[in-house]
Amino acid sequence: MKLIRFTSGQTYTPFAAAWEYFFCEEDLKIPLEELKKEILDKEKGIIEEYEFEDDWGTKLGAKSLTARSNKYNLLNFDSALPLKYAIKKTHDKFIAELGAKDIPQVYVQCWANVMREGDQIAVHSHGKDPYGYLSGHVCVQVTDTNTNYYNPFGGTPWSSPNKAGKITLFPSWVSHGTDKVVDSQERITIAFDILTEDGYTKIVKDDMKEHWVKL
Repeated sequence: MKLIRFTSGQTYTPFAAAWEYFFCEEDLKIPLEELKKEILDKEKGIIEEYEFEDDWGTKLGAKSLTARSNKYNLLNFDSALPLKYAIKKTHDKFIAELGAKDIPQVYVQCWANVMREGDQIAVHSHGKDPYGYLSGHVCVQVTDTNTNYYNPFGGTPWSSPNKAGKITLFPSWVSHGTDKVVDSQERITIAFDILTEDGYTKIVKDDMKEHWVKL
């Protein structure tokens, strides 16, 4: 596992901007071909079944699978069990690497992004509420693109090259977006949000609790 630390370094006044946060990245050793096929097979049906509500700042629009991210949980797909275990394993290892003595119980909502030539995920974040925890994504089928992460205090974004099988975990408040897809092959990624049990209990509405999967 690769840990990436972002820090402001030393400050010299009590009013200077200061930050420290962590990412982790790892290559998953799980098969993704069946899950990729299931995503593409179900994409049209999910889009047609659920009316457009929001594309959550991604600007992928009303006809995107991303815009239905709150209508289904990909971890309930038939071929998603290896991914479910992999998210749990990566999360627990990440928290342990940061020195936590106890691994918290967590809940996950998970969806797929299917992008085609000309598509680009605009800069957005997944949550800045007091119970914010972690978000992440898994590259399933990608070409030469990056996911770009933005420090809230400005500066050059950190660009993470997309590589099939790579999982990234990051604080949910971190703004991020992608490069534009410039070829004809679908860019397929899986995204997810993680909440601790306290966050799940306090901020997830009762009619959405069954949407989240306990890990």
